[in-house]
Amino acid sequence: MSIKRQIVALGGGGFLMEPDNPLLDKYILALSGKARPKICFIPTASGDAQVCIDQFYTFFKKQNCEPSYLSLFKGSTSEIESFVLEQDILYVGGGNTRNLIALWKEWQLDQMIRKAYEQGAILSGISAGSICWFEQGVTDSIPGKLTALTCLGFLTGSNCPHYDGEKERRPSYQRLLKQGFIKEGIAAEDGVGLHFVNEELFKVISSHPDKSAYQLLLKNGEPEENEMRSEYLGGKDLLIRRAALTDARAIHEAHMKSIREVCGPDYSPEEIAAWGGRDFKEDERLQAIKDNFVWVVEDDGKIEGYAHMNLGMGEAKNEAYVFGLYFTPKVTGKGLGSRIIDLMDEELRQTKTKIVALESTITALSFYRKHGFKEKGPQVTVLVNGMQIRCHPMIKIL
Repeated sequence: MSIKRQIVALGGGGFLMEPDNPLLDKYILALSGKARPKICFIPTASGDAQVCIDQFYTFFKKQNCEPSYLSLFKGSTSEIESFVLEQDILYVGGGNTRNLIALWKEWQLDQMIRKAYEQGAILSGISAGSICWFEQGVTDSIPGKLTALTCLGFLTGSNCPHYDGEKERRPSYQRLLKQGFIKEGIAAEDGVGLHFVNEELFKVISSHPDKSAYQLLLKNGEPEENEMRSEYLGGKDLLIRRAALTDARAIHEAHMKSIREVCGPDYSPEEIAAWGGRDFKEDERLQAIKDNFVWVVEDDGKIEGYAHMNLGMGEAKNEAYVFGLYFTPKVTGKGLGSRIIDLMDEELRQTKTKIVALESTITALSFYRKHGFKEKGPQVTVLVNGMQIRCHPMIKIL
């Protein structure tokens, strides 16, 4: 399985700006797919301000993670590279981006971070911790002035945070673009995150409704601003994330509940009793989470749905199979299925998969048709727990 490179660049928000709204930070944590990811705060841009470090620990010690921080001022470790490479997530704080880049280059931390990134560590950050990943950024590193700054270039183009939170950001970005001092790029409002996968923008997310990012282009010598609506993360308690091993039993319970209460009207009581009354087989669930792509839907801290897909199948290793996509009544009808199909499609594109197959329930048949799947033939049955369960073989050619 190829390594996925991910960056989440925040225009504002997160624990440093809105500690009572955990949506963006929980989204970042969930990307690791681990029950307790190692997350390291790098507060270089603020000069290792203690208040920022304290805020980091105040928030992340309450989460299922292992928080730490890296100091270039106080010398928190002599083995910087090995420490960085141990982390699942690197979270960069705000402050003076010019100082951040100068210090990182002096310590060769930029090279260490790139190595970690290429090995699968998730990069994230707010303000200075957003623009540092791009080729250029709009920065206030010089007091009283917003200027263009050459950054690390992990991502192409330019970036501007706080697009709605600081009144001079919007006109300054457009002026710099028109004058040729900065490349075309993306601006993000406070509370908005730009999630990149393999250096391509995957989605725009937000911790508040009605927040946006903006693509800034130069057309006929004039700046053009195109709004990019964000995906509100669904309230403080609703989250789609990769499954962790500790989710195995909860996934099983949500699966069985979905069969009984959502699929129930489309099947006989005998079918539902056999299909939706299966015992928990821990080894099978754990193996699926370890070896395949499994996502969960978490609402108010409880798993209310899941999806399971396997890649690299078939003689040419370019086929995928969807084992299931199930939701409990609590979260059914909220568009989560379409969001998970988008996540699946992203994985399929990255791996150049050509064919996706599945056996649809009667209940989900119209949903899969809507998302490009077609029936391979007539309805069939599969043996589950001693009962023949009706289903529809389907396929999508990519």
